[in-house]
Amino acid sequence: MKHKILRTSAISLLFCFSSVVQAVPAEQLDIAGIKLGMTVDEVKAAINTFDPQLQIEEVAAVFDLNDGANLQPSPEFLDRIEALQGNQGAVLKVFFSGPVGEVRVIGVARKGLILSNQPASAQFMQSLTARYGQPTAFNRNQKDQPVWEASGKMSCLKARDYKNEPQVNIAPGFGESVLVNVSAEQFFSSRAGNNTGKGLFPKEFTDCGSYLSYFFPGDPISSFSGELMDLGAIVHTERSRQQWVEQLTAEAVQKRLSKGQVPKF
Repeated sequence: MKHKILRTSAISLLFCFSSVVQAVPAEQLDIAGIKLGMTVDEVKAAINTFDPQLQIEEVAAVFDLNDGANLQPSPEFLDRIEALQGNQGAVLKVFFSGPVGEVRVIGVARKGLILSNQPASAQFMQSLTARYGQPTAFNRNQKDQPVWEASGKMSCLKARDYKNEPQVNIAPGFGESVLVNVSAEQFFSSRAGNNTGKGLFPKEFTDCGSYLSYFFPGDPISSFSGELMDLGAIVHTERSRQQWVEQLTAEAVQKRLSKGQVPKF
């Protein structure tokens, strides 16, 4: 089943135990068996393995193209796959690159409710550590949001605290927000250009690394969220979609002009 998301005419699109915890290989990070870089078919297989009762739906997107006189839709492309669970709705959202080039996973978001046998916060954290190892950091030094950063690329999650010390500083759901609500590149440019972020970002934002984070407020835990995001790939996807829309818009303008007719004088 396919559903369209809202059109947009613009590309719209982050309690440290130890400061020496090493980043982890990206291939060790996943959510529900879904890893960054997977294909559509691999994602569907992973979801079925994780929970065959989940209903898988593809969500398509379009952009509005303005030919100077009218708006017209771009071709549809796959924006994400959602895994639905009864009254809870989408418990997994898997975001893809494209439509330009190979379509691969660039982000995964998970939400969950624990309605019975709720675990203690320490128990929840212990389970995460057993699964992924010690976290790289804790967001804003808060024990309810551990973060695992992948090795190989530069972190784009940090800002300076009141002591001018770099620390991971992202809101829960940051990754999904830059995919859906704002532009990742604009966010990074803004943070890198102010005093809290100077010197903490690569010159090229496509060099930003990936990360896994879970947020589980309260004790015992009744709800949680998690996200696995490739920030560099998100920036690259934003740029490629912008170029795609610009190309289609230019073609639409040319097509309109070719059909233009002047009156008899």
